Amino acid sequence: MLASLKRAFQGDRRPGEDRVTSATRIRAVLHQLKHDHELLCATVPGCKDEANTAILGIKEQRGVFYLDELSTLSAHQALLKNGKLRIECRLRGMELQFVAQLLKSGADGGLALYEMALPKAMKRLQRRENFRLRLSPGLSVPVRIPNLEGETVNGEAFDLSASGVGAFLHTRNIPSRGEILAGATLSLPRTRPIQTKLEIRFARQNSAHHMLRIGARFVGLERKQQRQLAQFLAEQQRKRRRHEPR
Repeated sequence: MLASLKRAFQGDRRPGEDRVTSATRIRAVLHQLKHDHELLCATVPGCKDEANTAILGIKEQRGVFYLDELSTLSAHQALLKNGKLRIECRLRGMELQFVAQLLKSGADGGLALYEMALPKAMKRLQRRENFRLRLSPGLSVPVRIPNLEGETVNGEAFDLSASGVGAFLHTRNIPSRGEILAGATLSLPRTRPIQTKLEIRFARQNSAHHMLRIGARFVGLERKQQRQLAQFLAEQQRKRRRHEPR
Protein backbone atom coordinates (compact mmCIF):
# COMPACT_ATOMS: atom_id res chain seq x y z
CA MET A 1 0.00 0.00 0.00
CA LEU A 2 2.70 2.50 0.98
CA ALA A 3 5.63 1.40 -1.14
CA SER A 4 7.70 4.49 -0.38
CA LEU A 5 7.28 3.98 3.34
CA LYS A 6 8.16 0.31 3.05
CA ARG A 7 11.44 1.29 1.43
CA ALA A 8 12.02 3.73 4.26
CA PHE A 9 11.55 0.96 6.80
CA GLN A 10 14.31 -0.92 5.04
CA GLY A 11 16.70 1.97 5.54
CA ASP A 12 16.03 4.23 2.54
CA ARG A 13 15.14 7.43 4.35
CA ARG A 14 12.99 9.97 2.53
CA PRO A 15 12.61 13.73 3.12
CA GLY A 16 9.84 14.39 5.62
CA GLU A 17 10.15 10.97 7.25
CA ASP A 18 10.87 10.45 10.93
CA ARG A 19 10.84 7.64 13.48
CA VAL A 20 8.76 8.22 16.60
CA THR A 21 9.80 6.42 19.79
CA SER A 22 8.17 8.69 22.39
CA ALA A 23 5.44 6.70 24.16
CA THR A 24 3.46 9.91 24.70
CA ARG A 25 3.49 10.81 21.01
CA ILE A 26 2.66 7.26 19.93
CA ARG A 27 -0.34 7.17 22.28
CA ALA A 28 -1.48 10.55 20.96
CA VAL A 29 -1.38 9.26 17.37
CA LEU A 30 -3.38 6.15 18.30
CA HIS A 31 -5.99 8.27 20.07
CA GLN A 32 -6.28 10.48 16.98
CA LEU A 33 -6.68 7.45 14.71
CA LYS A 34 -9.50 6.23 16.96
CA HIS A 35 -11.14 9.65 17.20
CA ASP A 36 -11.11 10.10 13.41
CA HIS A 37 -12.38 6.52 12.81
CA GLU A 38 -9.44 5.97 10.47
CA LEU A 39 -9.40 2.70 8.58
CA LEU A 40 -6.13 0.78 8.98
CA CYS A 41 -4.56 -1.56 6.43
CA ALA A 42 -3.08 -4.64 8.12
CA THR A 43 -0.65 -7.21 6.77
CA VAL A 44 0.19 -10.36 8.73
CA PRO A 45 3.27 -12.60 8.31
CA GLY A 46 2.36 -15.75 6.43
CA CYS A 47 -0.72 -14.21 4.80
CA LYS A 48 -0.73 -12.70 1.30
CA ASP A 49 -4.11 -11.00 1.78
CA GLU A 50 -4.29 -7.47 3.17
CA ALA A 51 -7.07 -6.74 5.64
CA ASN A 52 -8.78 -3.69 7.08
CA THR A 53 -9.35 -2.93 10.74
CA ALA A 54 -9.83 0.02 13.11
CA ILE A 55 -8.85 1.02 16.64
CA LEU A 56 -11.69 0.39 19.10
CA GLY A 57 -10.06 1.52 22.32
CA ILE A 58 -6.83 2.32 24.16
CA LYS A 59 -5.86 1.57 27.77
CA GLU A 60 -2.70 3.52 28.45
CA GLN A 61 -2.25 2.25 32.01
CA ARG A 62 -2.06 -1.34 30.74
CA GLY A 63 -0.03 -0.43 27.66
CA VAL A 64 -2.57 -1.93 25.26
CA PHE A 65 -4.96 -0.97 22.49
CA TYR A 66 -7.80 -2.88 20.85
CA LEU A 67 -8.33 -3.63 17.17
CA ASP A 68 -11.56 -4.54 15.41
CA GLU A 69 -11.87 -7.88 13.62
CA LEU A 70 -9.68 -8.15 10.53
CA SER A 71 -11.75 -8.01 7.36
CA THR A 72 -10.41 -11.27 5.87
CA LEU A 73 -10.55 -14.70 7.49
CA SER A 74 -7.08 -15.62 6.21
CA ALA A 75 -5.51 -12.58 7.92
CA HIS A 76 -7.44 -13.31 11.14
CA GLN A 77 -6.16 -16.89 11.24
CA ALA A 78 -2.59 -15.80 10.42
CA LEU A 79 -2.66 -13.23 13.25
CA LEU A 80 -3.78 -15.84 15.76
CA LYS A 81 -0.95 -18.10 14.57
CA ASN A 82 1.89 -15.58 14.20
CA GLY A 83 0.94 -13.06 16.87
CA LYS A 84 1.84 -9.81 15.12
CA LEU A 85 0.83 -7.56 12.26
CA ARG A 86 1.97 -4.45 10.45
CA ILE A 87 -0.34 -1.45 10.22
CA GLU A 88 -0.24 1.13 7.44
CA CYS A 89 -2.57 4.13 7.35
CA ARG A 90 -2.93 7.84 6.74
CA LEU A 91 -3.62 10.53 9.29
CA ARG A 92 -4.11 14.17 8.28
CA GLY A 93 -1.53 14.21 5.51
CA MET A 94 0.88 11.74 7.13
CA GLU A 95 1.58 8.16 6.13
CA LEU A 96 2.09 5.95 9.19
CA GLN A 97 3.48 2.47 9.67
CA PHE A 98 4.06 0.43 12.81
CA VAL A 99 4.21 -3.17 14.01
CA ALA A 100 2.02 -4.41 16.87
CA GLN A 101 2.14 -7.61 18.91
CA LEU A 102 -0.99 -9.61 19.71
CA LEU A 103 -1.47 -10.21 23.45
CA LYS A 104 -4.80 -12.02 23.29
CA SER A 105 -7.95 -12.28 21.21
CA GLY A 106 -11.56 -12.37 22.25
CA ALA A 107 -15.03 -11.57 20.94
CA ASP A 108 -17.50 -8.71 21.29
CA GLY A 109 -21.01 -9.09 19.89
CA GLY A 110 -19.94 -12.06 17.79
CA LEU A 111 -16.98 -10.23 16.23
CA ALA A 112 -13.31 -10.84 16.96
CA LEU A 113 -11.47 -8.36 19.15
CA TYR A 114 -7.69 -8.19 19.47
CA GLU A 115 -5.75 -6.85 22.45
CA MET A 116 -2.45 -5.49 21.15
CA ALA A 117 0.65 -4.16 22.90
CA LEU A 118 1.27 -0.46 22.29
CA PRO A 119 3.96 -0.17 19.59
CA LYS A 120 7.49 0.80 20.64
CA ALA A 121 8.12 2.82 17.49
CA MET A 122 6.26 4.33 14.57
CA LYS A 123 7.34 5.62 11.17
CA ARG A 124 5.82 8.83 9.84
CA LEU A 125 6.15 10.24 6.34
CA GLN A 126 4.74 13.68 5.63
CA ARG A 127 3.12 14.06 2.21
CA ARG A 128 3.10 17.84 1.88
CA GLU A 129 2.37 17.86 -1.83
CA ASN A 130 -1.17 16.52 -1.32
CA PHE A 131 -3.05 18.51 1.29
CA ARG A 132 -5.78 16.29 2.71
CA LEU A 133 -8.94 18.10 3.74
CA ARG A 134 -11.06 16.54 6.48
CA LEU A 135 -14.53 17.84 5.61
CA SER A 136 -16.37 19.59 8.41
CA PRO A 137 -20.05 18.73 9.10
CA GLY A 138 -21.20 21.94 7.41
CA LEU A 139 -19.28 21.26 4.19
CA SER A 140 -21.14 18.76 2.02
CA VAL A 141 -19.59 17.04 -1.01
CA PRO A 142 -22.08 14.49 -2.36
CA VAL A 143 -20.69 11.45 -4.17
CA ARG A 144 -22.56 9.36 -6.74
CA ILE A 145 -21.42 6.08 -8.31
CA PRO A 146 -23.66 4.93 -11.18
CA ASN A 147 -22.65 1.26 -11.18
CA LEU A 148 -21.42 -0.53 -8.07
CA GLU A 149 -22.32 -4.20 -8.47
CA GLY A 150 -25.18 -3.10 -10.72
CA GLU A 151 -26.48 -0.54 -8.22
CA THR A 152 -26.51 3.26 -8.36
CA VAL A 153 -25.00 4.41 -5.07
CA ASN A 154 -25.07 7.80 -3.36
CA GLY A 155 -23.08 9.05 -0.42
CA GLU A 156 -20.91 11.84 0.89
CA ALA A 157 -17.18 12.52 1.07
CA PHE A 158 -15.54 12.84 4.49
CA ASP A 159 -12.10 13.83 3.24
CA LEU A 160 -10.61 15.01 -0.02
CA SER A 161 -7.19 15.61 -1.56
CA ALA A 162 -5.80 16.34 -5.01
CA SER A 163 -5.23 12.62 -5.52
CA GLY A 164 -8.25 10.93 -3.96
CA VAL A 165 -11.33 10.88 -1.77
CA GLY A 166 -12.69 9.15 1.32
CA ALA A 167 -16.45 8.67 1.35
CA PHE A 168 -19.37 7.02 3.11
CA LEU A 169 -21.76 5.30 0.68
CA HIS A 170 -25.30 4.00 1.16
CA THR A 171 -24.80 0.41 0.05
CA ARG A 172 -24.17 -3.09 1.36
CA ASN A 173 -22.01 -3.98 -1.63
CA ILE A 174 -18.25 -4.02 -0.97
CA PRO A 175 -15.95 -3.39 -3.96
CA SER A 176 -12.56 -5.09 -4.19
CA ARG A 177 -9.24 -3.35 -3.57
CA GLY A 178 -7.95 -2.13 -6.94
CA GLU A 179 -11.40 -2.17 -8.58
CA ILE A 180 -12.04 0.77 -10.92
CA LEU A 181 -15.44 2.48 -10.62
CA ALA A 182 -16.24 4.51 -13.72
CA GLY A 183 -18.46 7.58 -13.96
CA ALA A 184 -18.22 8.62 -10.30
CA THR A 185 -19.38 12.17 -9.61
CA LEU A 186 -18.22 14.56 -6.87
CA SER A 187 -20.37 17.65 -6.42
CA LEU A 188 -18.15 20.40 -4.99
CA PRO A 189 -19.94 23.51 -3.65
CA ARG A 190 -20.44 26.39 -6.08
CA THR A 191 -18.73 24.71 -9.03
CA ARG A 192 -19.37 22.19 -11.77
CA PRO A 193 -19.45 18.51 -10.60
CA ILE A 194 -16.32 16.48 -11.23
CA GLN A 195 -16.82 13.18 -13.04
CA THR A 196 -13.97 10.69 -12.78
CA LYS A 197 -12.93 7.09 -12.33
CA LEU A 198 -12.13 5.90 -8.82
CA GLU A 199 -9.64 3.17 -7.94
CA ILE A 200 -10.63 1.54 -4.65
CA ARG A 201 -7.80 1.52 -2.09
CA PHE A 202 -9.89 0.22 0.81
CA ALA A 203 -13.54 -0.59 1.46
CA ARG A 204 -15.25 -1.70 4.64
CA GLN A 205 -18.72 -1.60 6.16
CA ASN A 206 -18.69 0.98 8.98
CA SER A 207 -20.89 -0.11 11.88
CA ALA A 208 -20.86 3.33 13.51
CA HIS A 209 -22.39 4.98 10.42
CA HIS A 210 -24.19 1.91 8.96
CA MET A 211 -22.63 2.65 5.58
CA LEU A 212 -19.79 1.52 3.36
CA ARG A 213 -16.58 3.45 3.93
CA ILE A 214 -14.18 3.71 1.01
CA GLY A 215 -10.87 5.32 0.22
CA ALA A 216 -10.24 5.80 -3.48
CA ARG A 217 -7.69 7.30 -5.85
CA PHE A 218 -8.70 9.48 -8.78
CA VAL A 219 -7.88 7.93 -12.15
CA GLY A 220 -7.50 9.99 -15.33
CA LEU A 221 -8.44 13.42 -13.99
CA GLU A 222 -8.29 16.06 -16.71
CA ARG A 223 -6.08 19.10 -16.13
CA LYS A 224 -9.12 21.33 -15.77
CA GLN A 225 -10.52 19.03 -13.08
CA GLN A 226 -7.15 19.00 -11.28
CA ARG A 227 -7.18 22.82 -11.19
CA GLN A 228 -10.77 22.77 -9.97
CA LEU A 229 -9.86 20.47 -7.08
CA ALA A 230 -6.71 22.42 -6.23
CA GLN A 231 -8.63 25.70 -6.10
CA PHE A 232 -11.31 24.21 -3.84
CA LEU A 233 -8.73 22.71 -1.46
CA ALA A 234 -6.70 25.94 -1.34
CA GLU A 235 -9.84 27.96 -0.60
CA GLN A 236 -10.82 25.66 2.27
CA GLN A 237 -7.30 25.71 3.67
CA ARG A 238 -7.32 29.54 3.66
CA LYS A 239 -10.65 29.59 5.45
CA ARG A 240 -9.41 27.26 8.18
CA ARG A 241 -6.23 29.27 8.71
CA ARG A 242 -8.30 32.41 9.22
CA HIS A 243 -10.21 30.70 12.03
CA GLU A 244 -7.20 29.15 13.74
CA PRO A 245 -6.23 30.71 17.09
CA ARG A 246 -3.25 33.03 16.93
